[in-house]
Amino acid sequence: MTFLVILVNITYSMSLENIDYQKLITNDKYEANIILTPCQTVLRFSENSDQLKEIMKAACQEKGIDIVSGKMTASYLHLFIAYPRNMDIKKAVEHIKKSSSEKILSALPGITAEAGEDFWDEEYMAITSENNLSDIFLNDTMNNYIRYVEEKKNKIGEILKNGGMRNLAKCLVTGGAGFIGSNLVDELIKRKYEVVVVDNLSTGKVEYVDPQAKFYKVDINSEKIADIFAREKFDFVFHLAAQIDVRKSVENPAEDNKINVLGGLNVLENCRKHNVKKLLFVSTGGAIYGDTEQIPTKESHEEMPLSPYGIHKLTFEKYLNYYYKVYGINYTALRLANVYGPRQFKGGEAGVVAIFVDNAVAGKKSTIFGDGTKTRDFVYVGDVVEAAISALHTDFIGKINIGTGKETSILEVTRAIEEAVGKPIDKEYLDDKPGEQRRSSLDNSRAREILGWEPRVNLKEGIKKTIEWAKSVNI
Repeated sequence: MTFLVILVNITYSMSLENIDYQKLITNDKYEANIILTPCQTVLRFSENSDQLKEIMKAACQEKGIDIVSGKMTASYLHLFIAYPRNMDIKKAVEHIKKSSSEKILSALPGITAEAGEDFWDEEYMAITSENNLSDIFLNDTMNNYIRYVEEKKNKIGEILKNGGMRNLAKCLVTGGAGFIGSNLVDELIKRKYEVVVVDNLSTGKVEYVDPQAKFYKVDINSEKIADIFAREKFDFVFHLAAQIDVRKSVENPAEDNKINVLGGLNVLENCRKHNVKKLLFVSTGGAIYGDTEQIPTKESHEEMPLSPYGIHKLTFEKYLNYYYKVYGINYTALRLANVYGPRQFKGGEAGVVAIFVDNAVAGKKSTIFGDGTKTRDFVYVGDVVEAAISALHTDFIGKINIGTGKETSILEVTRAIEEAVGKPIDKEYLDDKPGEQRRSSLDNSRAREILGWEPRVNLKEGIKKTIEWAKSVNI
């Protein structure tokens, strides 16, 4: 019998529950159970599970190694393989680690490494035999090792929580002092990304910027953007800086074009010059599609924007596609529904929920344009942030709707606010404003399929959270 157990610096005797394993003996191949763990600074590799599976399969096939079965968690990867009899198990494992490490570091967004660093930890376990082993021995040995790596990972997680060891990507968030941008920055930092914020504070607030992020008060049209890109060397860019008021775009289309198209091009051109891996663009849904018969509206629907704001958002999406096809700049455009939640304040990025919540808390009158039956698709900011980060971890090129798929009228919003504050709100009705659509709701099936995303916070819960925030800051 040939028998090999490789354990590097392992001393364990406690058992876990048995995990499933298989044995396969063929005429030309041996079997082996191997367990690999990601390096200490990589904690979220299981988010890319489908792509990782393909990478591991390709790495094994290079040397005639078959993956019979596998199991992946956030702490380890367990593979049951069949490898050629003329290959030493150590060489087989080292090949799998080296080949897959190179592919992972080049293919998976959000993971970076210093020169020469591998994705996989030096420690690994391999058990191989040309004959049957004791089931108890195999299970105990493997499970003890798994217990070891999971406890090690938990300790590293505590270190990361306290601000140690960062190895995830460096991200730029334009508009990172604003409503959606600042919420996104908070979550990126929580997940251990290195974050830089660019914002001219025309609508954003510097107090919203997490102190762990580096902040530049710079307009996206400024020549200083090039200096920032050269200095910071970003891996990824989230582009949120924009003029977002539909009515202002109607009043001054040239200014809207300057910010939403030319400013975006300044960012995009610097992405090209400085080899940014991907740009994630926060676009708009309803304003691009215009009034449609298809509700909820799919991404394939004809784009007929009814405002300069919608026209310019669509224009920049077209530039993104051009830069992808000509220069290879990867991108995903998230077409958002009507986002609401904490930090959407009346004086800046004012949506209907923000205005009505602020007025309700302050006891002021709210204005409804039209009869209140216009509908929108209201999605909570925390759900949008989750979608944006998920989009970073996909190789999908194109547009994805981010919304609830449900229509909600303005009158329904006012009733939800009244229920949350426990009293009627004062309101007046005025004539409709030009350039605003009657109905809007976004089909989110593509987001579910590609991002594995779906909204989790309903309108009632989201408005309650927003009101609590508004009361806490006394807007």
